[in-house]
Formats: sequence, structure tokens, C-alpha cells
Amino acid sequence: MNRGSLVLDIDEAEYLLDQLGAPDKDEDKLVTKLRNRLSLFLKEIRDGAEGKTNRKKGIRKGINNDYT
Repeated sequence: MNRGSLVLDIDEAEYLLDQLGAPDKDEDKLVTKLRNRLSLFLKEIRDGAEGKTNRKKGIRKGINNDYT
């Protein structure tokens, strides 16, 4: 699988999360994973904007950084 970087600001991430709609028990697992990733990203970027970070040695808490 090819992976690349994606740069979003808070407004763009909120917009994407809003476009996914409310969680549904019958939705695709990929949609659920994307919603969870966007929610975590928003939490981290908001904390960073407020000066509260949970970073250690460049690894984001709660994210699998295995880019293989």
C-alpha cells in the first residue's frame, strides 16, 4: 500500500469529520477507522494549539507509526 503525508488544518479536519456523518453500526470498518483517526488528530492538534502536548521523541500518542 502506498502512503503519503497529508496536511490539514483544524477547519479542514473538522469539515472532513462532519462529512462522515454520525457513526452507524452498519458502516464500513474503513469509515470507522477514518473517523477515529480524524477525531484523534483533532484532539492532538487542538491540544498543540493550546500548548498541551503529549509527544515523546516525535511519536504521536495512540497512533501506529509503522509506515512499512
